[in-house]
Amino acid sequence: MPPPVAAPDTLLAEQITLLRQLLEKLQEERRLLSSGATLDLPPITAAKSELYRAVADLEAQRLVWQGCGTALPAAPSADRDELLRCILRINAENGQIIDALGRFTQGAWKLLFATEDSIYTPNGIAGAQRPSGLIGSA
Repeated sequence: MPPPVAAPDTLLAEQITLLRQLLEKLQEERRLLSSGATLDLPPITAAKSELYRAVADLEAQRLVWQGCGTALPAAPSADRDELLRCILRINAENGQIIDALGRFTQGAWKLLFATEDSIYTPNGIAGAQRPSGLIGSA
């Protein structure tokens, strides 16, 4: 397979730029999750998806260069690797916040409606609800 059009150092620079943008989106996502502004998350999610796709496209091109025996510059590669570590850490932490918010919501529903069953099944489908709780009995 012939090498991609962009030179390895150009690919790496583009990838680092996109990773920085992705890191900013993840930090913005964290701020929104922490503030409870979850209705503002869809544009962040869409932007993250687009950035993930673009980074993956560049990575595929980088792997073609690597397959041709071309090495990437060491210093920018280390910068990229550090960005990736930060992105993985913040993404995992954001996932923990989302899980905690989900548990809180489930607990609130159980308290308000005195349900023993989960409001949602593990795959996100609404389960059976009994209106015998605080609000349902009013």
